[in-house]
Amino acid sequence: MQHLKAYASTEALKNTCIDPRFKYVARGCAEYVEWLGQKENPAGKGWATGAGCGEKILTILKGILGTAGGASSSAPAETEIWYRVRKSWADASSQKGAFKSLENAKKCADENPGYSVFDEAGKVVYTKAAAFKPYLVRVSIPDLNIRKGPGTDYGKTGKYTGIGTFTVVEEADGGGASKWGLLKSYQEKRNGWISLDYAKRV
Repeated sequence: MQHLKAYASTEALKNTCIDPRFKYVARGCAEYVEWLGQKENPAGKGWATGAGCGEKILTILKGILGTAGGASSSAPAETEIWYRVRKSWADASSQKGAFKSLENAKKCADENPGYSVFDEAGKVVYTKAAAFKPYLVRVSIPDLNIRKGPGTDYGKTGKYTGIGTFTVVEEADGGGASKWGLLKSYQEKRNGWISLDYAKRV
């Protein structure tokens, strides 16, 4: 386990090191199981020189966990699916890795802005949502309620926006409006929401 941690993480060991090869590993070079094979590792590092090492480990793990389905040897083999993390499908040189696990592929894409997850047909199956950018809204009614949460099922704060321009720092869905906005002055406690149906973006 210590040897696996050497590949997967740069964090210090919690117990005394008993792995004699721990110090020889390039720490954190294979944070995904799929990267343990040097041929699948984007930096050419990893543990095994043979192809498909990570895939084999995942197959064994699925068998241990009972997720392989217990199919008999006469059953047709399942089609293997690899998820690739690239800037675009055509830009193969930008590939960060190929993953059997969609969750690992998503994590890799999240850590690399501008990258998406593609299936074997080149179709985008995941792209991290763009970071929300605050914007200004104009309220033209004097009695727009400020609520404690995004929805009419949340209590009123007893305050109103009044007529003016306000900064919205977050949006959310909720009952009673097509969209709710969190006001900047309530950002810390997230307890000041208005119906954006009564506000015009400026």
